[in-house]
Amino acid sequence: MEKVTKEMREALRMPLPVGAVTKHPTKTFLSSIKAIYVTERLNEVFGTGAWQIKVNHITTTEKSMVVVKVEFSIPEYGIYFECYGGNDNGGENSKNFDLGDAYKGATTDALTKIGSYLEIGIDVFKGLGNTAPAPQQQPKKWLKITDSNGSDTKEWLNVITAINEKKITSIAEVKKYYNLSKEVEQKINELWK
Repeated sequence: MEKVTKEMREALRMPLPVGAVTKHPTKTFLSSIKAIYVTERLNEVFGTGAWQIKVNHITTTEKSMVVVKVEFSIPEYGIYFECYGGNDNGGENSKNFDLGDAYKGATTDALTKIGSYLEIGIDVFKGLGNTAPAPQQQPKKWLKITDSNGSDTKEWLNVITAINEKKITSIAEVKKYYNLSKEVEQKINELWK
């Protein structure tokens, strides 16, 4: 079984991008993290498809509040969490009420909380706000192999060239410039085989 490395933990704890944290829609003294940023961080650190969720419906109240229990796991790392989430999508009297959206909202509510167990958005949960560094101190970019069109990224091609020209001779050198998901790190290691 794999172990979460120090680098992975640091990547999980990195401040979230601008726009990830908003005021809670009903509890204005709290902040809310958009669940897609939690999903993105999990995919970047552990790899797409490496983590799994199972959603169990608990109840739907008369006022259309949906409560679910989410079971979250990353089998390769022996990580398992359970968490409850709820959502009413504005309630059944809302003209935009959609029971499906209430189920999805309950699921993402639980996933965001589970992200906090992995220290994603930890500063937000500590009440410190989203302490993203100033622009000149922005964290390293994540190295992506392909873009949205499926073509190799410029950064990936530069890394391959530098490895072939022996300008980069270790994974540590790549990490000086980029954050690496486990998947990307494996692809780079394959280049030296």
